[in-house]
Amino acid sequence: MRIVTIAVKVKRLNRYKEMLPAAVSLILAVCMVAASELMHDKEIIFPEITAVAIGALAAPKQAWNTSRLRLLLTIASAAVLGVGLVFVPLALALKLPLALLCAVACVTVSGTGFLPAVSACVLPVLLGTRSPVYIGSVVVMTSLILLAQLIFERCGLREPYAFTPVKPDKQLYILRLKQIAAAGVICVIPALTKEIFFIAPPLIVAFFEMSSPQSRLLGRAPTAVSLIVLAAVTGVLTRFVLAEKLGLPLAVPAAVSCAVILVAVGRMKLYFPPCGAIATLPFIIPESALLKFPFEAAAGMLVFTAAAFALSNERRIVRRVRAFIRPRKYAPPSVK
Repeated sequence: MRIVTIAVKVKRLNRYKEMLPAAVSLILAVCMVAASELMHDKEIIFPEITAVAIGALAAPKQAWNTSRLRLLLTIASAAVLGVGLVFVPLALALKLPLALLCAVACVTVSGTGFLPAVSACVLPVLLGTRSPVYIGSVVVMTSLILLAQLIFERCGLREPYAFTPVKPDKQLYILRLKQIAAAGVICVIPALTKEIFFIAPPLIVAFFEMSSPQSRLLGRAPTAVSLIVLAAVTGVLTRFVLAEKLGLPLAVPAAVSCAVILVAVGRMKLYFPPCGAIATLPFIIPESALLKFPFEAAAGMLVFTAAAFALSNERRIVRRVRAFIRPRKYAPPSVK
């Protein structure tokens, strides 16, 4: 009996250890939203931080091939470039492909696979963010997540990630150019019509991750889309009901929204970082845009998923199209 009791206690202790990284991720996201509300500055909220927390802390294994230093430098560089592009006198439809190019350049030069840097560069361009506060928030919040990751590794709660630098080759350059071109084309109409939530930055990150050759996300595309929809609906509902209607501090709905997503990714066994960013994004958008946000995010995710599928199966699709278009040779019946 005593042995059974000890086994139960050990099982509970292991369960608490597994929950601790997710709990820290939740605390950091809530603190970010609370700081934004206290200082009356929404530039402090960087939605992709929730995604970074899911990929670097909550997930059993780090989601990206990167070291801590390179991750921090990559996302900081992308944020600086994104804010800088806001000052460039170009139309949004032209700025977005440029932002994608800059972000992908940061990822490629760093020799990593840290694609959330794309969101760090695109978000300020979409929202017209000119404040250095945004850059400071990106650096500080990312540093806190990486510090927590280091502490967990030192305490034996996480296995250290063995980073292998990515050496860019011709195949990778071609893939990145195709991804930029595809995402740039998808972004044109929403940019011209100002319906930017169809191309919310986390959805672009999801497209890049799903269309990567080594990714298994396309095999679980329905689950990934479901997580994005759940995140969008949860973020909007919690803000609308708890903050706008009941008047509670913004940190309360943020806590509920992030908690729901952390539980969902754990239950579905798919630690999909972009859904964390989508869950946080409703806390920086205007109240008038809340109701349409889930519909636009869901539609945008479907389009980007289809584009990722097309890019990943490009050769097969091209062969089928050629076979369909190519005229069949007519063989006249033989006359005996």
